Amino acid sequence: KEKNIKIINKEITNIGIKESTIFMGNKKSIYDLIVLCLGKGSNIVSKLIGKRTIEENLGETTFTSIVRHKLNICDARQYFLKEGPLAILPISKKKFSFVWSLSKKQNINKIKNLVHFKLKKILNTRTKIILYNPVSFPISFKFNINFFKRNFLVLGEGLYNVQPVAGQGFNLILRDIRELSKQIEKHFSLGLQIKDSLILKKFMLSRKPENFLFGLGISFTNK
Repeated sequence: KEKNIKIINKEITNIGIKESTIFMGNKKSIYDLIVLCLGKGSNIVSKLIGKRTIEENLGETTFTSIVRHKLNICDARQYFLKEGPLAILPISKKKFSFVWSLSKKQNINKIKNLVHFKLKKILNTRTKIILYNPVSFPISFKFNINFFKRNFLVLGEGLYNVQPVAGQGFNLILRDIRELSKQIEKHFSLGLQIKDSLILKKFMLSRKPENFLFGLGISFTNK
């Protein structure tokens, strides 16, 4: 609905660091600032900021899904079950997401049945619970040493992964976005250009310590 947002539904095939360009097929677009949110498996991210990371394979699996219900759950909840910690994160009164960290890899169909049983038990309900788009993925702690190069910034899981036990991964990204927005607004208010500025360096210096300490702290809490 925002008039100043343009959505281009094409695959990014390459980037040009020197000119701050994005390639989509044969078309080249030049920008002042480019934020890449490409997930943790992107080759473009490793090409851009390198592979200097702090990593730990936690040997655990996360199962997550959106749940529709009729229970009016408005507060976040954390349950420590024998299989692993389960967090409920409300989206609305009739919908929440949950993240269940499991110590062993489980069959997704087996886990779906177990989730129905566990949720009905801990929420003390017999009403129907519907899971939407359930997914499972390995848990790891990963933190990139570098956040940016030239006018390219990496955000989200391409930058760091944290243990989901405390449900803080999304919150950390929201804080990243808030800080980036603040730096951009400050430059605009002072009449400074965005391209080739100190915005991304200031952003990294501001967010890197908290993100790293939060990530380590969450892993320690989980252990």
